[in-house]
Amino acid sequence: MREKWARIIALFTGLVVLVLAGAFAVIQNPIESAGTVEIMAPDPLTVFPESIALDPECIEAGRKVYEQQTCGHCHSIAGAGNPRNSLDGVGAKRTPEEMRDWIIGSDTVQEMLPERICKLKQAHKLSEDELDSLVIYLQSQ
Repeated sequence: MREKWARIIALFTGLVVLVLAGAFAVIQNPIESAGTVEIMAPDPLTVFPESIALDPECIEAGRKVYEQQTCGHCHSIAGAGNPRNSLDGVGAKRTPEEMRDWIIGSDTVQEMLPERICKLKQAHKLSEDELDSLVIYLQSQ
């Protein structure tokens, strides 16, 4: 009789662990909701403006801004930083203007981001030069 109850308890415990693991996975990785941003592949016919020069000095200045503003807490580049929000290849997916909007959390992206994230982005006060350097750095990725 004890063996039977031990098996039932073990089975029940295993099921509880599976249900809790599934619930945790859904909470931490929501499937798709109104606040989720879908990144689509770039249109191959899109031509990005040539006005942004990918000068090595500007790229290095942008990397420094990225580090000073601790962007790696929320984002990653080349595996360094928070892997949940990778910025690898973002230069091919977004125009410089779109990147500016995403960096500063402008009105055009507020409906696509949770309010908390917009406030975090808006808290970073960047000068125009810093913003330009950061955009150039991200374009190079």
